[in-house]
Amino acid sequence: MRRVPVLCAVALGVLTVLVAARWGPLIRFDTAVSAAARRFALHHDGWRSAMSVVTHSADSRVLLPAAVLLAAALLVRRRRIGLLFLLSTAVTATAIRLALLALVHRPRPVDRLTPTSGWAFPSGHTTSSAVAAGVLIVLGCAALTGRWSRRVLVAVVGGWAVLVGVSRVALLAHWPTDVLAGWLLATAVTVALAQVLRVQRSFSTGRQASPQRDAGRSHRPEGSPEWNTSQRRTDGGASSSSPPASAPGTTAPRPNWPGA
Repeated sequence: MRRVPVLCAVALGVLTVLVAARWGPLIRFDTAVSAAARRFALHHDGWRSAMSVVTHSADSRVLLPAAVLLAAALLVRRRRIGLLFLLSTAVTATAIRLALLALVHRPRPVDRLTPTSGWAFPSGHTTSSAVAAGVLIVLGCAALTGRWSRRVLVAVVGGWAVLVGVSRVALLAHWPTDVLAGWLLATAVTVALAQVLRVQRSFSTGRQASPQRDAGRSHRPEGSPEWNTSQRRTDGGASSSSPPASAPGTTAPRPNWPGA
């Protein structure tokens, strides 16, 4: 897992160089996929409408209020590391994306099926949705304890981020490699900052200990004076030094005193 940010960063660097150099095989691949996507969308109105809904779910007017609400929730619950992770991930990913936009200056596809503006590489909607999904997955998996709840979270949120990237290609808002660059950028930044800030550890140390199932025992190290005192109280004095009482109808053994 520690190698994921490095591998994604290297892949993003190589992809950026190839796109900036207008490498022939890469350009032909993007052109072929975009042409096929346009033909399919023009012949399937339902598909185009669905992709439009998905792509607008990652608009700034949707993600910014959601980020503010999440930041407020983290602040109220005093999750400072989680709040720092949210803010630093968003700022870092946005800064790198804007730098790549200014560096590459890649035009978008011509026959777009949705309103767009600015340069193409890397995709802004793809990067933003992938960062949002990554933050939710990291924070959610740190807060949740159930295995299935974590899997559902990863499937739903991760699937949404993937669909946003697909919608950008389906509507010819971006070339396929623009979307790939957004995924690589978001993954590298999110995983790297999650590891540096130790988000998982901050949630696990802050989680309250679960109540003891045995209500008669206190949470003290076994063998300590406090534990021994609690144990004697729990056992109801069974460890007392007084001899046990004799059963009814029996005679207690007579002490063998010297000289008796």
